[in-house]
Amino acid sequence: MTNWNEKFDSESYIYGKEANLFIKNNFQKQSQNSEKILLLAEGEGRNAIYLAKLGYDVTTFDTSQTGIHKQYQLASEKNVKIKANYGDITKSNLVPQSYFDYSINIFGHVFKEGKQKMFTNLIQSLVIGGHSFFEFYSKEQLLYDTGGPKDETMLYSIDEIKSYLKHLPIKIHKLEQKEVYRNEGINHTGRCSVIQGHIEKIQNSHF
Repeated sequence: MTNWNEKFDSESYIYGKEANLFIKNNFQKQSQNSEKILLLAEGEGRNAIYLAKLGYDVTTFDTSQTGIHKQYQLASEKNVKIKANYGDITKSNLVPQSYFDYSINIFGHVFKEGKQKMFTNLIQSLVIGGHSFFEFYSKEQLLYDTGGPKDETMLYSIDEIKSYLKHLPIKIHKLEQKEVYRNEGINHTGRCSVIQGHIEKIQNSHF
């Protein structure tokens, strides 16, 4: 198991300070109403700070106190405010239900037994009509060796993700595996195989 406190314990930002390109492509305009965004497994904060600069009300969760400290450092450097929290994204009752306008997970890979709860947290946190975006490495990423877990069970296939979503009150706008180029710090560099998702919550339900 990765010790993220040790991994993040350096002056440099190991995934860089620039937001993920999938996030940049989907969030380009300034927020008009300070919409609330939840970011799970946000690490050192690059996506959170980008969204805060666009005027969003940003809340993050991560299990690394070192990562959370660096989130606040980067927020101070960029002169924005975020709310960064310690928490395991695979646990129940982590986030308030029906509260956020958007939820996001970028490369926040978890062990297989925690995947269903992670997706449930992404959706149950949303208001009706709220949208969730995620980018994960696919199982084919092991052939690229340009970042991500080496444990195949922590990677994804389209069918696996559909199995986690099928009981949730959602509409799938996008669920696609594709080859992309990522240049994110020292740990995500080069061509890679990812699965990108855009999901909308369409009604409330008991989770």
